[in-house]
Amino acid sequence: MHPVLFRIGSLTIYTYGFFVFLGILAGYLFSLRESLRYGISQDKISDLIFWSLLAGLASSRLFYIIINWKYFLEEPLGFIISGSGFVFYGGLLGGVLTALFFIKKRGLPLFKTLDLLSPSLCLGHSIGRIGCFFYGCCYGKPTASFLGMVFPADSPAGSLQVPVIPTQLISSFFLLLIFLILIFTRKRGYFEGKVFVSYIVLYSVFRFIIEFYRADPRGFLGFFSVSQWISLILLLWGLIFWKKLQRKINN
Repeated sequence: MHPVLFRIGSLTIYTYGFFVFLGILAGYLFSLRESLRYGISQDKISDLIFWSLLAGLASSRLFYIIINWKYFLEEPLGFIISGSGFVFYGGLLGGVLTALFFIKKRGLPLFKTLDLLSPSLCLGHSIGRIGCFFYGCCYGKPTASFLGMVFPADSPAGSLQVPVIPTQLISSFFLLLIFLILIFTRKRGYFEGKVFVSYIVLYSVFRFIIEFYRADPRGFLGFFSVSQWISLILLLWGLIFWKKLQRKINN
């Protein structure tokens, strides 16, 4: 598609990086706005996002290396230096663990803070997936349907040179839809933890399904990809935790 957004002299602005940055910025600004709704310090939220983002990027890259360990062992240094390849669930795990540590250290309300951050994460993820589309990564399986798109030959998806499902755009759309659902959720019958658990459940279901249509290199364990197994675990945890929250409210 358009991997390069524009050039200014020797400076090249890549479309993928631009949309990832735009997603981070949108999520950050929305979090600051939400902090007013939840009555949580904007300064503390800014610090939390900064450290969680750094940890998330590092763990996202680490998960990619672990899942693709065979290629990593062939050329470890080149694999690391390339800087390409990230796993969202790895970033989510690292980011959440860092956020939990920060929340406890700063004495922030646990579930209120997670509720505050969940829609912002979803919004940023949605925008970032558009960058995946322009770069040609995270692509779908070959298809003869009207959805099929042929990517440039020098892109990851273009190496197939056949129409593929634009799973990046599908993901972006459904992430935006989940974002809107979360906003609606916080306004009706809100209780602490509701938005966060709703995000975990909704995203896990969507991610499990979309994985069946992905064709980019995936790590597999049996019939399912690693991301699908993680989705199942998170979905089960989310449903169990939802029940616990409901019982707590009823009592």
